[in-house]
Amino acid sequence: MDWSKAKTYFIVTFLLLDLLLGYQFYSAQKEAAEYVQSFSSQLQELKDVLSERKMVLQTEVPKETPVMHFLQASHPKEPFADIAQDTFHGVSLVEDDKSKGTMKFKTNDGEFGVTGNGYFTMRYTPTLRMDGDSTPSKLGALVMAKIDGTVWHQDLYREDLINHDRSVVRYLQSYQKYPIFSALLEVHLQNSEIVGYNQKALEVGDEQESGQRVLSAISAVRAVADSLDPGTPAHLQPANAGDGNSGAPVAIRDIKLGYYSPNYDDADVWYLWPMWRIVTDQKVYYVNAFTGQVENGTP
Repeated sequence: MDWSKAKTYFIVTFLLLDLLLGYQFYSAQKEAAEYVQSFSSQLQELKDVLSERKMVLQTEVPKETPVMHFLQASHPKEPFADIAQDTFHGVSLVEDDKSKGTMKFKTNDGEFGVTGNGYFTMRYTPTLRMDGDSTPSKLGALVMAKIDGTVWHQDLYREDLINHDRSVVRYLQSYQKYPIFSALLEVHLQNSEIVGYNQKALEVGDEQESGQRVLSAISAVRAVADSLDPGTPAHLQPANAGDGNSGAPVAIRDIKLGYYSPNYDDADVWYLWPMWRIVTDQKVYYVNAFTGQVENGTP
């Protein structure tokens, strides 16, 4: 073997490899810089549009655009009597109205019920006294710890920091890292005591095999803004209209990606869509993360 030629070959090969890796690094850095510049320019354009609609951003705009899928959803398939037995102690059935689809159980913790539209309800007897630091930042964790062991699939729920106060603490069921906006757990408080809860319980099945990259949060907010009149529509007037602050812009307080669907009382199986939730201080909008269609806003 001619070692001098082999040596030259290896040197040239490594040089070409270094050039290739260097070019790939340069391309990656350039693409990242272009993305940041593009996001920044899109964000500024969005702020201009929002200003025309008398709206203002008061939250960070997420940059993520993951590939997501439809999710199959249903009401819990396990018999309600078994759910009650698995969740509580000392369970006895006190009502089973098949015509209305309602059930009530007496438990050691209070009265557990199933409503005709697919909600679980709980009324604690006696109420649960809140102890410790119940400041707003710690209230959600404190409440969840207090009701531990009395909520169906409690480990799936994460605190929803939007729109709760000292009388109601809200949590959302999650799938992987994303919230399911239509699967809500509301815990009711009164005088520093937990009175009970209402829970929309969903059982999540398989993902559809084919996924799709979602629209950006900027596109979702822009879709909401474009659906509104550039003037000052009546439904955007602040709640305190008439007190001198009616010209104040509507604030966008939260932008979050998750799953959503209307609640189907009679369906056996339906699908959850990937959705952007846009929370303003007046309404909550859901934007289909695949199509950009804006759902009707809810107060």
